[in-house]
Parts: sequence; C-alpha cells; structure tokens
Amino acid sequence: MAGDVPVDERALITPSVAGTAGVLRAAASPDQAQWTASTPTTPAGPAGDGPAAGTPADLRGERALHHYGRVQVLGRPRDAGGASRPPATPGQPGVRGLAALMPPADGSVVSTTGVSPGLSRAETLGLDAFRLRASSAYRQIKADRPRDGHGWDMDRPCTDVPPPRTSPPSAPPHAAPAAALSPTAALIPGGATTTSTANGTGANGGVANGSAGALGTGTIAHATPADGQGISAGAASTPTSSRLEGSVAVGLILVEGPTADLQFTAAERTKVVAEVQNGLSWYASTNPAAGLAFHYDIQIVRLSVAANPNATDLEALWRDPTMDRLGHKANFDGVYDYVDALRGRLGTTWAYCAFFTKYPVSYFAYSSIGGPRIVLSYENDGWGPDNIDRVFTHETGHIFGAPDEYAGAGCDCGGQWGVFQTPNGNCDGCAPTPADCLMRSNSFALCRFTPGQVGWGHGVAGNPALIQSKGLGKAGNFEVVVPSAFSGLTHVWRDNDATNYPWRDPWQTAQALGPVDAVSMIQSTLANPGPLEMVIRVGDALSFLWRDSSGTFAWHAPTALAQGVRGVPSLIQSRLGTKGNFELLVPAADVGLIHLWRNHDVHGYPWSGPARFGANLGKVDAVSLIHGTLGGGTGMLEAVALVGTRLVHLTRDNTAVWRTGPTFGEGVSGNPALIQSTFPGARNFEVVVPAAGGGLIHYYRNNNASTPFWSGPRPFGAALGKVDAVAMIQSNFDGHLEVLARIGDELHMIWRSSGATAAWSTPRRVF
Repeated sequence: MAGDVPVDERALITPSVAGTAGVLRAAASPDQAQWTASTPTTPAGPAGDGPAAGTPADLRGERALHHYGRVQVLGRPRDAGGASRPPATPGQPGVRGLAALMPPADGSVVSTTGVSPGLSRAETLGLDAFRLRASSAYRQIKADRPRDGHGWDMDRPCTDVPPPRTSPPSAPPHAAPAAALSPTAALIPGGATTTSTANGTGANGGVANGSAGALGTGTIAHATPADGQGISAGAASTPTSSRLEGSVAVGLILVEGPTADLQFTAAERTKVVAEVQNGLSWYASTNPAAGLAFHYDIQIVRLSVAANPNATDLEALWRDPTMDRLGHKANFDGVYDYVDALRGRLGTTWAYCAFFTKYPVSYFAYSSIGGPRIVLSYENDGWGPDNIDRVFTHETGHIFGAPDEYAGAGCDCGGQWGVFQTPNGNCDGCAPTPADCLMRSNSFALCRFTPGQVGWGHGVAGNPALIQSKGLGKAGNFEVVVPSAFSGLTHVWRDNDATNYPWRDPWQTAQALGPVDAVSMIQSTLANPGPLEMVIRVGDALSFLWRDSSGTFAWHAPTALAQGVRGVPSLIQSRLGTKGNFELLVPAADVGLIHLWRNHDVHGYPWSGPARFGANLGKVDAVSLIHGTLGGGTGMLEAVALVGTRLVHLTRDNTAVWRTGPTFGEGVSGNPALIQSTFPGARNFEVVVPAAGGGLIHYYRNNNASTPFWSGPRPFGAALGKVDAVAMIQSNFDGHLEVLARIGDELHMIWRSSGATAAWSTPRRVF
C-alpha cells in the first residue's frame, strides 16, 4: 500500500507506442520488484475508463489512477480487512487465476518491453514520487502524521473569489513538442529535464486584487509540450471543475526564485508530487464509482524576481511572470488560459492547477471555489510538508465546490454548494454534532454533505426501485431510483415513447442524506399525473421523500418517519380509505417487522405510529409488500420477507392481524420483489430474488388452485453473475415481467415475454 490510503498501487512504465506486454515475472528483489512482460497489450479506452495504454490484459483488475505520460500508477482498492480486492471483470476467468498466482506486488514498478531509455520531467517525478510513497520511511511518516485529526484552526476561510476573465481565451502557446526532447536528456535532481533557458520581461497585467505585480526576468527549467489544438472562444464560459468524477487534468507548477531559500531541492520536488499523488489516491479510493483518473502536467519555473513580503499583491508578484514564462497572459487570465489549454491537450473532462512556492504568500494555502487554481506554500504553515496531501485534498474540495466547515471560516449550515446544491450541514459553528471531515479537520474522512458538494453521483448501491409511470409519456415511462454508490439517490428513466427505449441521463437527489442504504418507490394517485413517492433508509432511520410529476419536477426535502429499522423497506398505496392510504413495511432493527400507514382521508396526511409484529421470524433482512385481490372485500395485504436465506410469505386480512405463512424459498440472497400478475385467470403472485450462488430465481404462487401453492424455484439470468439486489414490475408491453438487477455498482435489465413461449431475455446494462 503506497502512502496511507486503502489501495494497493504499482507503477507501470509503458512504451511511447503501445507494443508488447503480458504475463508478469518478478525480479529477485522482493522490496522493489521490477516486472517485465511479453504478451499483447489491451488498447486504451477513454480517459478514466478501463485499462490504460500498454496495460497487460491480465492486469485489468487494476485501474490507472495517475497518468504521467508513459508512467502510470495503477490502483486496486482494498477491502475492509486490508486485502486487495480481486478484479471484478465479468467473463474473464483468467484474471482471478493470474492474480492468485502473482506474488504481492504493491509498491512495485512494472516495466513493459521497448521503453525508451530516458523519461521526461513529469514521468520521472511521477515515478520518483510513487517510489517515495512506497517506502517504509514514508509510510511511517504518515503513521506518525503531525497534528493528525486536529481541526483546521485557521481564523479565516482558505478560499477567495477569482477575478473574472477579462479577455477571450488565447491560443495555446506554441513551444517545443514533448517528442522534441531527447530521450536520453540528462535528469537534474528531482527529475526536471535540463533544457535551454528562456529569459525575458513579462508585461504588467490585471491581478486578483486589481493591482499590478512587480515583474522581472525568469528562467524555465523545462520545455513546454505542444498543445495539439487551440481552445475555442467558448471555453471561457465552460466550467472546468464541476464534478470530481472521471478524468481530471492537474497542472502542478513549482515556482522558484533567484535565491536558495526560494528554490526547491530535488527531494522537495519529489515530496510535492508524492503528497499530491497520495492525496488524490485517497479521493480515487474513497469513491471508486467516480472513476477518477488524474493526468498531470508538471512545470518547474525559476524566476529572477526577488521576494517582497510588502508587495501589494503577493501572489501576482510571482504568478504573473510565471504565466508569462509559460506562454500565457501575464495576469489571472493566463491562469484561465493555462487550465483551458491543459484540459484540451490532455483530453480530460475537468482541469485545475496548483502553484507550489516558497515566495511569501498572503495565506499558506488557499483556492478558488469552482476553480481554477490552488496556491500552497511548501512549508504548509504549522501543518508541515508531511500534511501537504491533506491540505491539497482539502483545497481540491474547494475547486470542485465544497465549502470550509471549520468555525474560523465563518461558515453556516445553509447555502447551496456544488453541482447538487448541497447545504453545508457539517459546519462547526452550527451543526449539533459535527462529524469528522477533511473540510473540517486534518483527517482523511468525509461527512455526509461533502460528497454531494463535490459532485459525486456516479455508480449505484443498495436496492433499485422500479415503476412504470402513468401520465409520464404516452406509453408510460419506466422510472428508477437507486442509492448512489457514495451519497444520495440516483434517478433515471426510460423513454418508452422513443425508438429503442433509451435510458435518459441520471439525476441526483437527497445528496445531503449521505450514503443511502435502501429505497422503495411508488407513483401515487394524489395528483395527475401522480407524484413519485418513496421511503429511504439511512442507517437505522427511515425518511419520506416525494417528487411532483408536473411543472418543475422538483424533489422535496425528506422528512423523518421512524428509527430503529434495518434492511429493505416496501411502500405501496393500498385500496384502504377513500383516497387509498400508504402502507409501509420495514424490518425492525432487532427482530420482526414494523408497519406504518398514512391516512389520506385526514388533512395533513398523518402517518400512524409504528406497529411491530412478526417477532417469531427473528431478524428480517428485507420485505416486499402488495395489496392483493384475494380474501374478499378489499383484499389482503400480502408480503414476502427475506429471513437469512429463506423466503417467508405473510398476510394481513380485514381483521388487521398479520399471519405467518409458509417458507417457500431457500438458498436466496438479496431482497425479494413481489407482484400480483395480471395474467388471465389466476392473478398469480410472482417473486424474483437473487440466488445465493449467482443469477436470479423466479417463484410463483398458483392462485387458481383450490389450495394455492408456491412453485419453483426456476433459476434464470446466470449470465449476470452475483446479483446484489433486484426490482420487478409487470409492464404494459404485452404483460412482460421487467426485472432490474444491481450487480456491483451497475444496473442491468432483463425481461420475460408472456404466453406459451415465455422466456427471459439477454440482460442489458442500464447504468
């Protein structure tokens, strides 16, 4: 494990052009194993998606987290026990086999054949930084981290408002392409490539505080790679850091001065890159579903500008000549231009830059909320260089929309922060019990609010909830909500009026709740078209949430329902009451089930107090509820409960007494989904549930028999592998059974046709 983040990492050096790679063979040294390879490589996919260029196919259980040209740092998250998670690549049994045969290689350097003898400045620094993080000395430093867990004790916020852009984006600088550097160029200590110097005087320009900085001559210890293409004029209005997801370009600019006290040693340069690498590895491993991949540009700029602690604008003093030396405008517009050019050249979704310097600065670390830059003093105030990783990740949080949470920043618990407009509910000054969080203290932890603020919404967890709507689309769209892999809920819908039934872009809601464990959703009849109504479980607390289905389609704030619950709940609108009451079942935290109902015939729609029953069942893990048509009168409430690996049928008749029925399923895993079908005649009960050994199982109860009985099990969907959770409806597409299955952080759909030739389809990924 490099550094102190829960991910096993190794560095991979690839050829300039994808060549050959393959099965890994360890060298003699167990401490710093070198690897060679000899079988075909897998082509690269989009940035942040799949294996990197030159990655052996057998390493696809890992993912490239950091890109420094030909040097990449691959990572595989560890599980709670500290073991490296095996690759989860369906249809590739050879991956697990190779992983089992390979010796532990965390901290190793993998080299494919055909690597050029020389590495560029960024490649060398990235590799040296990784080796530093893999060393026992570095790990010990992190184990003994100074002021670990201490609250950020600053007396002001560490953010500023960047000046608006005053000119259109410039064309990227035209300088020597990276390929022009000699592959055998000498490496100065720290990995900066020795090239010719460029001297010149920068022009005065606008600065952050509106004043001009003192400028002078400077020296660049690098050659700037060609950008490849210009940035369009529209780039000025394009957000550069909306979501901390996918591919992110990071420009590291080390600004040095003319005297020794303003210059970085070789070890300090490596330290800076290692600290940034460590901090961003933590982000990538904290939320693997975000698919983070960081692509770096590293610039070392040496200026002849003397330090001046009395300068009107301390940042502009060195920033403006630095941007001039990098070929951009000598003002803050140059920073915007550099970030735009960086994103275009590296082909990433997002980009920002960070200046590291020993020049006097107005504050030891600060950034702009929403980008484009961070400023950080190497000495890092009283926190020291060994905490640069956490300070840098804190400031990166600002870049992607997260506010300060420490009291000295003057925060409050309101506001709408980041792309999901999440409140600052963990602010020290007003939160009743503020949680440990990177935005509040020197710790690698996140509160429930920060994930939404930085835009984490990719990937799914928990159980999906699926309905076919009425009044939303002519055919009735499919509506799905599912817990996000990290925070809140993801809402996706299938356009059943469009050709090929496309799934529309996901929408995030309830991010402020933090990680959601389970959800149940219906469309009610309380308006036209009916609102989407759901209950959500977070820990042992149950909340209610709804969205109107006309006008703004706005999700309303959740309200608390009950505590002391667990597992997967089930919400329905029954035929009880004039308007149809809501009926809700949820497993109790200890044993049995809890029943609540909402009275729609009373003003305010009050919820009943929770009523417990079914203690004889023991601990229940999930439940699925319907209002059936059997039993006379309005029919009975029917439920199927998951108890361990068994399915139990429960009923409640018109006497309002719940009765335990037969156990009809064994060897199941995950929540059951129960419906009453509309197939002619019987109106059978249909249940689909994940099988303990993989795939799905279908049961049905023949309600046309004189003594109804359960039939099955009927396994299907083996190609899905291990299914974690499931939802099912019967759609109006010829009465098909539509099943939505969660496998890991993905959703897949499978459906069964009706009639004598009923058969299950091939699964298709939804999200």
